[in-house]
Amino acid sequence: MFITTPVVLFLLELVEALNLVNKLSLDANNLSVEFEYSYFIDDSGKESIQEVLSKPSRFIKSPLNQAKVDFGEQAYWHHLKIRNVKNAQRTLSVLFDNPMLDYVDVYKIDGDQFTLIEKLGDHRTYLSLEQMSFPNISISLEPSESSQLLVRAQTTGAPNLPFAVFDQNEFERYKNVVYLLWGAFIGVVVLMTVYNLILYIGVSEKLYLLYIGYIVAFLLELGEVHGYNAYLVSPEMHHVLGKNIITINYLIGYFTMLFALYFFQFDKEPKNKLTIFTRFYANVFLVCSVLSLFIVEYVAAQIFFSMQIILYIVAITMMSIRYRQGIRWAKFYVISWFPLFVGAAVGPMLLTGNLEYSFWARHALLLGVMFEMTFISMALAERLRMSESERLYEASHDHIFGFANSSLLEKKSREFVEQKSAANFSIVVIVIDKYESIVPYLSAENLKKLVYQFATDVEQHLASQLLLVEVDDRSSFKNSVMIREGVFGFLVLSNDDALVSKVLDDFTARQPISYQLDDVTINLNCIMGTAAYTDGCNDPHLLINQAQQAVDSAIENNRSSWVYSAAQKSEEGRKVKLASDLQLAIDSDELELFHQPQIDIKNGAVIGSEVLLRWRHPQLGFISPDEFVTIAENTGLINQLSHWVFKTSCQQMLMMKEKQIEGYRISVNFSAYDVMLDSFVSSLVEQLTHFGLKADMFTLELTETVSVTDTQSLDKNLIELKDLGFNIAIDDFGTGYSSLTYVSQHPFDELKIDRDFVTSLATSPKHQSIVQATINMASSLGIDVVAEGVSDTESFRLLSNYGCAIGQGYLFSKPLPVDEYLEWLDEYNINHYFETAV
Repeated sequence: MFITTPVVLFLLELVEALNLVNKLSLDANNLSVEFEYSYFIDDSGKESIQEVLSKPSRFIKSPLNQAKVDFGEQAYWHHLKIRNVKNAQRTLSVLFDNPMLDYVDVYKIDGDQFTLIEKLGDHRTYLSLEQMSFPNISISLEPSESSQLLVRAQTTGAPNLPFAVFDQNEFERYKNVVYLLWGAFIGVVVLMTVYNLILYIGVSEKLYLLYIGYIVAFLLELGEVHGYNAYLVSPEMHHVLGKNIITINYLIGYFTMLFALYFFQFDKEPKNKLTIFTRFYANVFLVCSVLSLFIVEYVAAQIFFSMQIILYIVAITMMSIRYRQGIRWAKFYVISWFPLFVGAAVGPMLLTGNLEYSFWARHALLLGVMFEMTFISMALAERLRMSESERLYEASHDHIFGFANSSLLEKKSREFVEQKSAANFSIVVIVIDKYESIVPYLSAENLKKLVYQFATDVEQHLASQLLLVEVDDRSSFKNSVMIREGVFGFLVLSNDDALVSKVLDDFTARQPISYQLDDVTINLNCIMGTAAYTDGCNDPHLLINQAQQAVDSAIENNRSSWVYSAAQKSEEGRKVKLASDLQLAIDSDELELFHQPQIDIKNGAVIGSEVLLRWRHPQLGFISPDEFVTIAENTGLINQLSHWVFKTSCQQMLMMKEKQIEGYRISVNFSAYDVMLDSFVSSLVEQLTHFGLKADMFTLELTETVSVTDTQSLDKNLIELKDLGFNIAIDDFGTGYSSLTYVSQHPFDELKIDRDFVTSLATSPKHQSIVQATINMASSLGIDVVAEGVSDTESFRLLSNYGCAIGQGYLFSKPLPVDEYLEWLDEYNINHYFETAV
């Protein structure tokens, strides 16, 4: 209220002041002057003044400034008789208030005589700046004296010629007000341009550049309509702009449509029919802006006015859709268009003679644009504020399912930690078992249904026996947090381990939980972990990690739930130490690569080896790769570790080349998350170049493929790696995340059957069927099969009969350090087992 009142008062004062300006000109109701006005249309546009004067009957009498005109190449002759009724001599200024007219010739008529007293029009480049902006003449009249003017006007644009008659002193006042108005308008445009440029630099959103284009185009267009471009640009540029005013109008239409598209965020809905049409129609405006350079102005103008109607309909449709959706900043756009609509309608009506001339009508569009820019600025500010709020929401929520993420869980937990009296709480983490394996079999819609139903069941169960804390009051799931896909977190007001453990055990007793999704039934199991707040743990982030470690402990101990205990702290200390020492081990080359040979099953030849990473810690001894690779993934060291492995593989490939084994390849394991990195391909190429090696000397074995979310980056890099010559293999097929769908969708050269199927191949008919089917499937796709875990001659024989290409396992050799492996290569005897097996 306190802000609105001054604004309203200011507007009222402004309207009153401009009303006074409107009264500065003399009209037919003024008792100090008399007007007689008539006009004649020369359809040929070629009649001379003598011919016109010889047939005065053709002139049509009309009230001042109400001649009926139309676009075309005809010429208009205006006859104006002015009589001074005052009993005093006076000087009057006659303003021809359309600076866009091409030619305006002013004659003074005295009986049958005429005198050319002024040549005006925007095609006359020798005029002064004032005569270009305010085309006018001065006449002196004695008491009761009359003066007759005959004015010829011709243009290819808007043909209307409004007459405004002032006492000379009032004309000076009028010009000063108009100069002030122009200055205010130009100042607002400059301010808005700078403001939006700063916003664009800050947020890099195309919307702000489009608005700059929109207001600058309006600045230039109105500069021609009102004449102030004579002061802004060179005479040559002023002439070019005046000649191509309709081109600028088309550009305004182009920027208007695209600005509306981005302002209402329809650009984020590329398949929306309204979005598609708007982009198409905006491009039509752009094409027409070019074509209008070669079309007569009055023809291009009529096309533009027709197209403008559709523009308004599209913009109004966008406004109404967003307004119905409750987008608050849409209202400012709606408000801003009211003065713009009025101004845009008044301008053409005035210039075509369909609206009575007045100061308000003459400047309606300019004032409308000024108000529109004011409201749009408010809309942009509100939109930016809402966008920041949306960005904050996106940063604190899962972008697929809409759950709050762990940042909000940490924030809420920290509030309880700071309130010591209320710090009796626990974090519960629940993981959907084999979530990544379920995902490929469900549509996006069904996956959401499954996740939402599961979260609802968990919330209801926990809330039935524990006090759940609301983490996100904006969500339908106020108590649930998605730490990552398939992993949920909850905050419960109890640090009683026994009570929380009982509640979790009750939930596990219901497993598996069945969900019916269309024609598919999904049976879910979950693994749960909890960590209670204690005085010794004041870091909510650490508390969440402890709850997740409890889940890991449940998996390791084959349990459905686990409570984090003090006994796990020593394990935490081990992980912290390993994480620190792993960085040192990478930097100082304390890691080792062991080689396990890969054998061509057809002929027993060694065709390559797989490198296996090993770490012997100076204090803790041998560290399992599963343990330190997991630590590397959790601490962000995995990319450095992968880089070290490939670099060392390149070094050792040089050793293999000395053995002159034809077609020898080293297989290197990479996580799909490595491959997704933008820098992954370039880093491999850099190493190959450094060591003078070729890509076809290496096979890249991928793991964890189906769980990847950024499949676009993965696909792109896989194709690029394939094109470079790398062999691509999918590791541990048949377990974990691998799937037939993934094999068929990506450029794999090899498929590695997991050792669990191969080690028991000789004794398990079920595994024999699986392995044989896998080999047949791979063969039909043109993919070689590598069998890991070949440990006996019978398995080797079966693999040979099934058509398996490559074998790897203890039957041939255990993994060996590179020096021992090179010795093994020297001593390798195919006949040692090959002939016996075959």
